[in-house]
Amino acid sequence: MITYSVSQMPSKLNCLIVPLFEEKGMDSYIKSLDKEFGGVISDVLKSKDFEGKKLQTSLIYTKDKGISRILLIGLGKEKDLNVKKYKEVVGAAVMTCQNKKMDKLGFFVQPGLIKKYSAKKVGLDLSVASEVAAYAYDEHKTDKDAKVTKLKNIEFVGEFNVATKRGLEKGLEEGILVSSGVNFARHLGNTPPTIMTPEYLASEVQKNFKSIPKLNVKVLNKQEITKLGMGCLLAVARGSEHEPKFIIAEYWGADRKRKPTVLVGKGITFDSGGLSLKPGQFMTDMKFDMLGAASVIGAIKVAAELKLKKNIIALVPAAENMPSGTAFRPDDILKAMNGKTILVENTDAEGRLVLADGLSYASKYKPKEVIDLATLTGACMAALGLERSGLFTPEEKMNEKLSYVSNSVGEQLWRMPLGEEYSEAMKSEIADIKNMGGVGGERYGTASTAAAFLQVFTDYPWAHIDLASAIYGSKGKPWIRAGANGFGVQTLVEYLR
Repeated sequence: MITYSVSQMPSKLNCLIVPLFEEKGMDSYIKSLDKEFGGVISDVLKSKDFEGKKLQTSLIYTKDKGISRILLIGLGKEKDLNVKKYKEVVGAAVMTCQNKKMDKLGFFVQPGLIKKYSAKKVGLDLSVASEVAAYAYDEHKTDKDAKVTKLKNIEFVGEFNVATKRGLEKGLEEGILVSSGVNFARHLGNTPPTIMTPEYLASEVQKNFKSIPKLNVKVLNKQEITKLGMGCLLAVARGSEHEPKFIIAEYWGADRKRKPTVLVGKGITFDSGGLSLKPGQFMTDMKFDMLGAASVIGAIKVAAELKLKKNIIALVPAAENMPSGTAFRPDDILKAMNGKTILVENTDAEGRLVLADGLSYASKYKPKEVIDLATLTGACMAALGLERSGLFTPEEKMNEKLSYVSNSVGEQLWRMPLGEEYSEAMKSEIADIKNMGGVGGERYGTASTAAAFLQVFTDYPWAHIDLASAIYGSKGKPWIRAGANGFGVQTLVEYLR
């Protein structure tokens, strides 16, 4: 756990991080620090070795016993800066220092950012970006020297009055809770599938939620799932030796008469494709097929710890999709919890099947609204790349709010279409619907047809987020390490506020 503090002047540190804008130079506070260190910062700026371009860095050795190094890092042009870019700069600075085995850092807070966003908002973003950058999933490394250095302290410094200091500290407190949810979601996703089974996922939720007030967890077993008529979840799990689980987390932060917001997350702990087996190169990273579940689990955890005055439900249909003699097959017809029948055309389109039962169960709460998150389609990645996730909803207010809050926390959603042509493509001649379909061709518009499939199981205001940007590749980014990135947790928390 990193310890944070806010002060006027830095104390004893491994490194003081100084973010600077391109074409702007130093403000009065940095000029005073520069003078104290013998002009080392101005010397670098005069040399043009550092010009403040985004993520450009320059490490300066000061020969000072209190602060031995100063890291200059570029913010880019001030007019181009937004929350996403600022958090990336913060994270990149933290990781740069961490990779050099530094564990006590200082960070200069630009006064213009506080004026633009508020001290609380800046404090929250600083702690979230720092914690997300510092996280590393390296517990299976046996070489201690190969493990990432654990940060001990980060001190935020600048010219702060009492109100600004208090606002920053309040933001830091909230940011620690938010980032704990993000990193919890990442940790669940990064855990290898030999460990991360449906049963293990359920046990981790129970263990981590046990001490959080007003947050109750119930886990349904196979017999209880069968009794509820969740034929889709049962079918997807049939090929695995691991039984399915249906995880229910309820947070009652307001009068129970108030309708809850329900979050539903796809919890496929490993996806081989089932009998419609994935090609080998596409089976790698399929431990990440439960990141929708991880995100809703992380989000309700944060909401409860922030003591939001809301009622929130998280539902996770969890299963492993494996091939075997007992696995479900193409041409099977399944019955979902709400009674709809589904023709299976491809067993690798299993995520929408388990969500069908999850969305059907959500109706029991007579919800105010339902948001589902899922690593659902490669088509969404083909459409948007890996920096944005797709947002599907017939509700204009939900679209506007989700789009706004995602930008405000530095995550990116892009609205994708729903409509009659997508719904028509999912109709079947021998069942109510089928689990695969395209518009004008079997591979056309399939992110939207998948969303249209889910819409069949909704009778409430609903939005679907297809997590195209849920993971970073083998090298990660300068501000976050490879693997699960926790996308969606911050957006959901801000939406729920």
